[in-house]
Amino acid sequence: MSLSALHISPTAFTPEVKFDPVAGKFEIKGRSIPENAHEFYNPLIDWVKRYSENPADSTSVDVYFEYLNTSSSKSLMHFFNAFGTISGKDVNINWLHEKEDEAMKEAGEDFNTIVNLPFNILETDTI
Repeated sequence: MSLSALHISPTAFTPEVKFDPVAGKFEIKGRSIPENAHEFYNPLIDWVKRYSENPADSTSVDVYFEYLNTSSSKSLMHFFNAFGTISGKDVNINWLHEKEDEAMKEAGEDFNTIVNLPFNILETDTI
């Protein structure tokens, strides 16, 4: 079974999600302050687990948050770990933060110490 691309529009509480399994491109962008982070992220984690059964040769995950609550951080840990099940293929996680956003930079640094994947912390002018 091949996966279809996934797109979830952003809300005031949840980020935009764009997953393209053919290109191996994943993007999560915006604010993540859902009332129930597990409810939002668990279907994404399940989707990534299905993707990991037949991944592209190269997988790139771009994450851009303007704000992230604690429960979202915990769910994101599981999300990143789902990519860790991909073996024999390139997987890179790009954590993008605005130039002056020290909180998001530090969040990326925290994930970098925990996630056992190539994890790039990149500064950008705009989210």
